[in-house]
Amino acid sequence: MAPRRLRLPLPLPLLLGLLLALGGLVLPLSAAAQQLYRWVDDDGKVHFSDRLPPAATDKARVELSKEGVPLRTVDRAKTRDEWLQEQELERLRKEQQALIDQQRNEDQVLLRSYRTADDLIMMRDGKIAAVDVMIQQLKGNIRRLQNRINRLQSDAAELERAGKPVYPQLERNIAATKENIQSDLAVILRHERTKQGIYEQFAEDMERFRRLKNVRELVQKEDKRNILLGLDNLVPCANDRECDLLWGQAVGYVEANATQPIESLSDTVVITAAPQDEGDISLIVSRIPNDPKHPEANAVLFLDLQCLSYLQAASACRTDQRLEVLEGFRTALLGDQADGDPANADEAKAAEPVASSDQADEPAATTQGAE
Repeated sequence: MAPRRLRLPLPLPLLLGLLLALGGLVLPLSAAAQQLYRWVDDDGKVHFSDRLPPAATDKARVELSKEGVPLRTVDRAKTRDEWLQEQELERLRKEQQALIDQQRNEDQVLLRSYRTADDLIMMRDGKIAAVDVMIQQLKGNIRRLQNRINRLQSDAAELERAGKPVYPQLERNIAATKENIQSDLAVILRHERTKQGIYEQFAEDMERFRRLKNVRELVQKEDKRNILLGLDNLVPCANDRECDLLWGQAVGYVEANATQPIESLSDTVVITAAPQDEGDISLIVSRIPNDPKHPEANAVLFLDLQCLSYLQAASACRTDQRLEVLEGFRTALLGDQADGDPANADEAKAAEPVASSDQADEPAATTQGAE
């Protein structure tokens, strides 16, 4: 059998010509792809090469064409510390931008919510009034508890005058009623701090509103009796020894400034008799621990007013004379330290009493405990 011939798709001469032509195209392209590298080593020596050695891969370099024309510049590789710093800067930049965006959104909400500065004041006063209602309810409950203590102590005094022992249940009732007063005062203090936060927040909103409106418009006249005093009636103490010293001064301050006599006195609460007319100044000062479960922790001394009637608005209780007594409490106990010392404000905030959930309930709950 004769061998089979291999059939080519093209004549052999034409096929060889095509291969030679393709080879001529490949060689120039390969040569054109060649490039040079320029870099500086650690000793400052400049190098040129058509190959980049491993030791130079992390260094800054310039890639050149074979004619020496710069094609691109490659920065040196960053160290780990530089990379971490760059990431941190990027994180901070994003956080800053997020704050800017948030502020812009809040500004838009502020402008949509209020037409004038007086609108802000009306909203603020409404929030303050709502908190004052809760405070008035608690103070009314304290008044009832105070009357209960007076009756219980009167019963104890009659037993002693008759030469009879004060039975344990009576003593427990007196102690429980005083504890309920202390709990209500802690909740009142928490509400007073809430009011302070409302005033501060609306002060910031007012300043932003006027800046955004680009006007210094007139607002309604502020009544000093309706403005919180910045809690000048609150004095922090760092430890038991300091509290004991300040407590003696606080009792003396009540005796010197109240127009009504002290009706109940203990190591933690001093209560004067209730006011009998509009001119009377009746006070309550309490020593409130930061955490009721840990009496040895930081505490605050809290001075508060008693009102003639708790059915009226809270502003009716804040006469100029009574406010003057509240304003002078911190200075009387701390002296020069009370003025211009931001540490006092921070310390007072850190010593804020923590009221349990049952203390934050309606005032009637504490009355039931006392009964």
